[in-house]
Amino acid sequence: MQQASGLDNLGAEVTPAIGLPVTGVWIAQPDTRADARVVLYVYGGTFSLNRGPMQEIVAGRIATHARARVLLFDYSLAPEQPFPLAIEDVTATYLALLEQGHDPSKIVVMGDTSGAGIALAALISLRDQQHPMPAGFVALTPLVDLTFSGGTYVSNIRSNGSTSDVELIMTLAFDYLQGADPRHPLASPVLADLAGMPEIEIHADVKDVLYDDAIMLAEKLRGTGGKVNLYEWDGLADTWQRLAPLSTQSTAALARIGQFVRKQTGSQAPAGKADADNLITSYQGLIKEFVQPHTRERVDEIFEWSRAHGPEWVWPFIQRRLKHGALVTQDQVERDWLTMLFTEASDGMLLLSASRHILLSNRRARDRLETETPFLLKNGRLFGTTEADDDALQTALDALFQASPNNLQRAVRLEGVKGKRGHTGPTLLRGERLQQESEGRGVPPVVLLRLLTPPDTADIDETALVTWYGLSKKEAKLAAAFATGASLAGFAKENGVSITTVRTQFANLKAKLGASDQAAVVRHVLQAATHTSFP
Repeated sequence: MQQASGLDNLGAEVTPAIGLPVTGVWIAQPDTRADARVVLYVYGGTFSLNRGPMQEIVAGRIATHARARVLLFDYSLAPEQPFPLAIEDVTATYLALLEQGHDPSKIVVMGDTSGAGIALAALISLRDQQHPMPAGFVALTPLVDLTFSGGTYVSNIRSNGSTSDVELIMTLAFDYLQGADPRHPLASPVLADLAGMPEIEIHADVKDVLYDDAIMLAEKLRGTGGKVNLYEWDGLADTWQRLAPLSTQSTAALARIGQFVRKQTGSQAPAGKADADNLITSYQGLIKEFVQPHTRERVDEIFEWSRAHGPEWVWPFIQRRLKHGALVTQDQVERDWLTMLFTEASDGMLLLSASRHILLSNRRARDRLETETPFLLKNGRLFGTTEADDDALQTALDALFQASPNNLQRAVRLEGVKGKRGHTGPTLLRGERLQQESEGRGVPPVVLLRLLTPPDTADIDETALVTWYGLSKKEAKLAAAFATGASLAGFAKENGVSITTVRTQFANLKAKLGASDQAAVVRHVLQAATHTSFP
C-alpha cells in the first residue's frame, strides 16, 4: 500500500489536448476551470524517450498543488529528429497557447532533466524573437550543459554493472546533437546569455550527476541579475522517467513547485511588473530633457535594473546606499527614482531606528497605521496598542538590532485590539536589519519593517502543509487556522476539543515546522501553503 500511495496522482484527470502543433494531454483536477493557470511541462527522456506514466504522476501532483492545468505534450525525439527540433516544438506549443487566448502571466514553463534544458532553450528563443515571456520557469534536476563540464559527472557517477549513468546520458546526448556544437547556446543553455528570463526555481539533488548543472545555472542567472531560487535535496528521484514510488523529498519538492506556480501566476505578480513598467515610462518622459550625456549610461542602467526586478529592487538599492553612508545618493535622478518606487510600493514599508523612530515611510504604510494595524504613533515613534503587542515588537527589534550576520530577519505577529480603528485581526510583519557594513562608517543601524497582507485573506492549502512538513491532517487544519488569525482557545472551542489537546497539537506542528515561536509558525505556513507573499 505504501508503494501505491507513492504513485498517486492525487485524483487528477487526463484529457486529450486539442488544437496544438503536437499531441499531448491536459492533466488537472475535475473541477479546474478551463481558464485556470497553466503549467507547460517539458518532460525529460534524455532527448530520445517517450513520456511515460511517471510524468503523469508528477503532472497530477503539480496540477493539484498549483490548482492548475498541466499540459504534458510530445516533442521531436532523437535520433530521427535531432537538435534543435525539440526546442522548436516547445516554442510552437507555447505560442499556440497564446493564440488560444492563454495569458502569458498565467503560464509557467517546467522541465525535468533533459526537458529542463530543452525548455530553457525554448525560452531563450522566445526572448530573442521578442515574444511575451511566461510568469516563471521550473527546472527539476536540470540537464543544461552538454559539454558535461560539471565535477559531479565524476564524483556522483553511478553504474549498473555494465554501464554508468553518465555514459548513457552522453551517448543519447550525442544522438541528439548529431554533430552540432555542444557549446551552442541552445544545446547548452547554461552557456547562453540568460538576461531577461522570468523568475526561475531550480530543484537539484546533491548526489545526482546533474547537481553541478543546477549550481552553474543558478550562478549564471544570478550573474545576470535574474531572480532564482535553488533548492538542494538529498533524496530526489534519480530519474523522473522510471515508474517508482516517490521519496519524501520528491513529494515535498513537487508540493513546493506547486506553490511557486501559484505565487508566480497570482494576481499581484503581473500587476507589480506592469506598475514598474508604467513608472519607468512616465519617469523617462519626465526627465528626458534634463539627463546630461555623461549620466545617460547610469540612468539607463537604473531603468534596465528596475525593469528586470520590478519595484522590489528598491530594497537592495537602499542597502547599497546605507553601505556608503546615506539613504540616498547626491544624484538627483537616483534620489527621485528611489522616492517614486518607495512611494508606490504595494506593501506598507517603514524604516525604523533603534529607538523606534520612523525614519521613512511610504503612503501604504501611513494609510495602514491610521486604520488597520495594532500600532500607536507617539512623537514619531512606533508602539503596540497593547502591552503584549508592544513587548512582541520590542523583542523583535532587540533581536534585529543585535542581529548576527546570519540572522538578519525576523517575523512578528501582533494581535491588536479588535474593532479599534477598523482593525479586525492580527498583523504580520517582516523585519529586516539593513546592511551592517555601513555601521563602520558612522551610520546607525536601520530596520526595515514590511506590513504584510492581512492573513485572513490568505488561501491556505492544507494538503500542501501535510506534504511539505509531514503534518497530520488535524495539525494542518490547526496550522491553517492559526495562520489566518484564530487563537488556540478559539480553535479548541470551534472544533469541540480540549485546549490541552490543541496545545499538544500546536507543540507537535511547531516542532515539525522547525518554528521557534508563534510568528515563525505563521511564516512557515504562508511560505509553504499560500501564494500570499511572505518572504
